[in-house]
Amino acid sequence: MIKGMQEVIEVMGKAKADLEANGGLKQVIFVACGGSFASSYPARYLLNQESSLRVQGYNSSEFVNATPKSVDKNTLVIATSTKATPETVEALKVANAKGAVTIGLSGYADSLTAQTAKYYITYYHADEWYQDPTLIHCNSQGTALKIAFWLLKEYDNYPSYDKAMEAFEKMPAIYGRAYQDLKEEAARFAMTYKDDTVWNVMSSGAAWEVAYSDAFCFFQEMQTVHCVPIHSGEYFHGAFETCDKDLAILLFKSVGRTRPLDERAERFLEKFGGHHWVIDAEKLGLGELDESVAEYFNALLLHPVSKQLIAAMGDVRMHPMSYRRYMWKFDY
Repeated sequence: MIKGMQEVIEVMGKAKADLEANGGLKQVIFVACGGSFASSYPARYLLNQESSLRVQGYNSSEFVNATPKSVDKNTLVIATSTKATPETVEALKVANAKGAVTIGLSGYADSLTAQTAKYYITYYHADEWYQDPTLIHCNSQGTALKIAFWLLKEYDNYPSYDKAMEAFEKMPAIYGRAYQDLKEEAARFAMTYKDDTVWNVMSSGAAWEVAYSDAFCFFQEMQTVHCVPIHSGEYFHGAFETCDKDLAILLFKSVGRTRPLDERAERFLEKFGGHHWVIDAEKLGLGELDESVAEYFNALLLHPVSKQLIAAMGDVRMHPMSYRRYMWKFDY
């Protein structure tokens, strides 16, 4: 059994029993902030594509202040925070008060996130996780994705569950090769873009998580540079007007049904760009997975790849990924 799956099966089994006692599961809501919220996107995307369940995602503070009326005893709320983001802890309290079954995904079993939820699942959280291929699916994103596949198996008789488990098993080897192959490319990326302070990052499908987390977490939060996340399909409805030969653009090409969106963006950049960088999940080995599930693993591969690139850039800029101006400095 893949690493971390046994805990998911045990905890989700308890949650299912509670929901069945209440009349069954009708909806799943993921709540979190920032990178933790982004990490749930592939799971949400998968469930929205394959499940009959209603699936939503909320910023924790929005969930607290504008709680959906539909939250009740037939709702599963999954909240993610490595430690205890106050808004996420408060969201769990609100969900508990509404009678929802709550699960906290956290890096620590003794965190307020874990302890406020009815059940919790821990994940690996160290900043350097992307340097160890064996941990590729042990982070918050991988844990949420495991939960999503479990939900599909239990509630929708998902026919590709075994293929998904095989994909998890293959991911460490795929990412291990990619990580080694990209070391030189990461150095070139770092030297090419070390002076850029304005970025566009593009992706589509389940890989939208990569553009989102790159923009808000890696570029803006960790490198203090402006960055706009752009969906490849939306690029031609406004954002492409800012394209020129000097604008730094990072494009992630997916494996799967939304790849044509990324390819269209790439064709445009080849004509009118000139300062863009393309990372292709297919060339990195994701095409080795069964096509019935491969697209749902795009972000699980491309997210650590993007951190490898941007961390290399941070090293060249002498701007560590741990640097913050405001975060954790004071109350805000």
